[in-house]
Amino acid sequence: MARTGLVALVTGSSSGFGELIAHTLARRGHQVYASMRDVAGRNAGPAQAMERLARDKGLQLSALELDVTNEASIKAAVATVLAQAARIDIVVNNAGISAAGPIEAFSLQQVRDIFDVNAFGPLRVNKAVLPAMRAQRSGLIIHISSTLGRVLPGAGGLYPATKWALEGLAESLSYQVTPFGIDVVILEPGAFPSPSISKATMAADQDVTQQYAEAASRAARPPVQPGPDYREPDPQEVADAVAALVDLPAGERPLRSVVGPIFTEGVPEYNEAYERTKAHLREVLRRPDQAVTWGRPRP
Repeated sequence: MARTGLVALVTGSSSGFGELIAHTLARRGHQVYASMRDVAGRNAGPAQAMERLARDKGLQLSALELDVTNEASIKAAVATVLAQAARIDIVVNNAGISAAGPIEAFSLQQVRDIFDVNAFGPLRVNKAVLPAMRAQRSGLIIHISSTLGRVLPGAGGLYPATKWALEGLAESLSYQVTPFGIDVVILEPGAFPSPSISKATMAADQDVTQQYAEAASRAARPPVQPGPDYREPDPQEVADAVAALVDLPAGERPLRSVVGPIFTEGVPEYNEAYERTKAHLREVLRRPDQAVTWGRPRP
């Protein structure tokens, strides 16, 4: 069928948010490459389901091999998209893994592995797609983060730490690629049911984990029961939020967007306060008494 819409690459599309995002963008007329690891092995089922959906519904939707921890895999996937579609308009950095346990109980290799997916994975993907986006002077890169990557309500962890790193990388990149006509944005979902929860990496040292659990239980409060206004979070909201960002005009997309009914209250206002503080500091740094001179040659 004739190609229409924008060309999108979505990572981590075998299930969860990524699968919904790929389906939603394809149904809206975009040409979507739904990437995942091991399409010929453990993810053969999801990959084949993508292809069947494309045939049955007449969608521009293709499963694509891509491992965000493997630079060669990423380069090969991006080369395939460019060979077939000649451009990349949208990248959704969705691939990620969760983690359960106190930071002390994770081995250093586990820490490296989780950062490798959640922070360095998007960095690798971005480096691979940016040359094409800079050449076409347009593009949109969306990072699926978390409200835990913005606010910690008193209990942190390794997963939030990786999302804080991701947010810093994404925001820094957003400033640097604006002159090329490229938008870089961050989507912050609250709490949603997701397959990643059941697949969370468990901390290696279970003895330390147990000690933390015992300490936490002594200070634990009774569980809160859902009230009359409670509604079950629907992961489709995240896919719809991605589609809404795609639909906004280039240059008018907010750096951060929050989505979901749980663990989101106050976060949009926090983001707005941050933007005001950032703008104020930018003005302050123009004052002569705030000029940074070290490291620069004196006139």
